[in-house]
Amino acid sequence: MAGIAGIQGTDNGELERMLEKIKHRGPDETWVNREQGVNLGCNELNMGADCKDGSHRASDGKRSVVLDGRIYNSEKQDMTDAEAVLYFYEKFGTRFAKKLDGDFACAISDGGKMILARDWAGIKPLYYGHSDGNLCFASEAKALAGIADDVKEFPPGYVYSRELGFQRFGSDAVETPEFETYEQARKVVRQLLQEATEKRMKDNAVGGILLSGGLDSSLIAYMAYQINPNIECFTVSMEEGQDLPLAKDVTAYLGMKHHILMFGEKEINEILPLAIHHQEMYEESCVHGAIANFLAGRFVSPYTRCVLTGEGADEFFAGYDGQFKQGRNPEEVASIVDNLINVAHNTALQRLDRLNAANAYESRTPFLDAKVMDFSMKIPLQYKIHGEEKAGKRVVRQAFEGCLPEHIIYQTKRFFAQGSGVAYIMRAQAEKQISERELAEFNKVDGNPHMSSVEELYYYRMFKKTLPEPVFDRLCGRWDPMRPDFFLRKAGS
Repeated sequence: MAGIAGIQGTDNGELERMLEKIKHRGPDETWVNREQGVNLGCNELNMGADCKDGSHRASDGKRSVVLDGRIYNSEKQDMTDAEAVLYFYEKFGTRFAKKLDGDFACAISDGGKMILARDWAGIKPLYYGHSDGNLCFASEAKALAGIADDVKEFPPGYVYSRELGFQRFGSDAVETPEFETYEQARKVVRQLLQEATEKRMKDNAVGGILLSGGLDSSLIAYMAYQINPNIECFTVSMEEGQDLPLAKDVTAYLGMKHHILMFGEKEINEILPLAIHHQEMYEESCVHGAIANFLAGRFVSPYTRCVLTGEGADEFFAGYDGQFKQGRNPEEVASIVDNLINVAHNTALQRLDRLNAANAYESRTPFLDAKVMDFSMKIPLQYKIHGEEKAGKRVVRQAFEGCLPEHIIYQTKRFFAQGSGVAYIMRAQAEKQISERELAEFNKVDGNPHMSSVEELYYYRMFKKTLPEPVFDRLCGRWDPMRPDFFLRKAGS
């Protein structure tokens, strides 16, 4: 992980200010490069192990690059991640991004030109804007607030320069098999996920797994254990968390060392405003997940700077049962599933990125591997959703049958905040502070963003205390307006 920022044009101290605002993303060292009116900066987080220090910035004397992300192309060999980006740029020019296998947001300086690019899934963040005619960019919007006038999120899957404009790229970086039967698809899913996990562990920087006890992180734990039996698991939960017993079952079954952090309402109250500030969002379900994510980061960071997570499985393998079950016909179901993929970059993935960054550690996501995502898009929806219960992730579950206990493989989907016990406590807290009448009055005011619940209004007020600029309201992603009201139910009801 790194924090990157830059200015094309005159720098009157703005670059230093931007980098300072995102210092938490890379507290180990700051690197600045100035060439022919292009000013690039990088806050570096060094992983240790076999991962070279300073792997997120490079210069060959003619061109320079700053990068947030990881590159997994086989051609990389002994190059750092940033050096690999330069290699592909030198070889393919502005078509370089479509050749990259990895998650990335980057900026290249080349003879007075500045080229920006972001991976097609939006795993790594990037924002841009203008100040007195200068083009500015940064990893987080808070770095640009007060500097750029028109801050926008850089769209996933695009390359940009002033000369090119925005150009969308498809990926040439990976090829995945075709298939004719469900059995073939199931075997490929397992193979690709195992390969994705292995290549993320190749540099020996991964020191643990964030294990919620849900299906996705449990499968990651299984695959990582096959590669390194000494890898350890980390779980955060409240006493009433539904996922904790499942997480214990996974580690007991595999024989893995398991670290558990228990927290309560006191910790939620302390963390909540800070988590909202860091993730730059007030959206209800994202704030729910932020608490457990933030506490997990604080818990893990003394042990390791790099972990594996199960993020992305629900989006690409139709795991959000409650959402797609609202579809009245196959076309509506497919539309809902597609929409959840399309909004992930500024909802679930933004939450994960920001709360990792807040605690200066990196998470790696095998389910968001380029090959895994590419193959998942080939799989018919009926291979993902199946049976009278319309349970999601069918092909993933059956790909790993027998690897973990059946009650782990075939468990019901729960949101992270439900599984950890956070959601119900937070709803009760909000209802003590804000009434339904206050919510209705707020939503009547022209210009106010629509709040879906008293809980969301509660978060919005915290959000505005530390992020008052209107730009943050405009950039806040909306996860799922059709979301069923799961969180009104108590655990076990």
